[in-house]
Amino acid sequence: MKYCVDMPGCLGDSIFVQKLIHQLSEESDDVFWHINGGTWNSGACRLISPPNVQKGPHLPRNYPGVDKTYDLCYHGDRFSSDLMKSKYTYNGFDSTGWQKYVKYDRNLEIENQLMTHLGIEKGDPYIFYNDTYGSDSKHNGVVKSIPEGYDGKVIKLEIFNECTVWDWCTVFENAEEIYTVDTSIVWVIETLETKATKMTCHPRHYICVKNQIADLLSKPWIHVDYDRDTWRELCPDEREF
Repeated sequence: MKYCVDMPGCLGDSIFVQKLIHQLSEESDDVFWHINGGTWNSGACRLISPPNVQKGPHLPRNYPGVDKTYDLCYHGDRFSSDLMKSKYTYNGFDSTGWQKYVKYDRNLEIENQLMTHLGIEKGDPYIFYNDTYGSDSKHNGVVKSIPEGYDGKVIKLEIFNECTVWDWCTVFENAEEIYTVDTSIVWVIETLETKATKMTCHPRHYICVKNQIADLLSKPWIHVDYDRDTWRELCPDEREF
């Protein structure tokens, strides 16, 4: 049996479906998964899959000659609370415990270089935050939620050499508190042993986000609820769903 996975992006989704990918690999001889170049270069290239899973931008999206194609994209109402979970349920799978199936290459040398660049030494107290999503969109509510008078460092996600999200893992693991808009960072943090006593997630869209992801996460995330006018002020260019 040969299977094709139809879901070219994005990185957060690619992380979340790793349990399904592993299950398909156990049922088939080969699994073919086209991942678009942007998602691939942003970190999907470092996901470790079973040896019979071929993935990447070099593969056609609809691989010819397969026995079945699994659609992980176009099903369900985008307003539905089951939209993310349906990537599994639509295809007859269960997403429970997806985190333990996520494996990826870590480069501890680069992670340590990043810690040095950020001025973080072992044992330093610090808050990590990320207010950026998409290419350069900002959620202004993230910064506003950081407590005033914090006596440690406040570390912002930034571009450093050619680091991907995986190279921030040491930073994620050792932060005292985490504040972020909902991006692939949330899905990466779910796979780590973290020290944070407070983890706050801000929705990039006014509706849907909390209902669609909260039940899929195992860590004690605080999901910020906004009334529409406040959200629009903080995300003036974002669509509502």
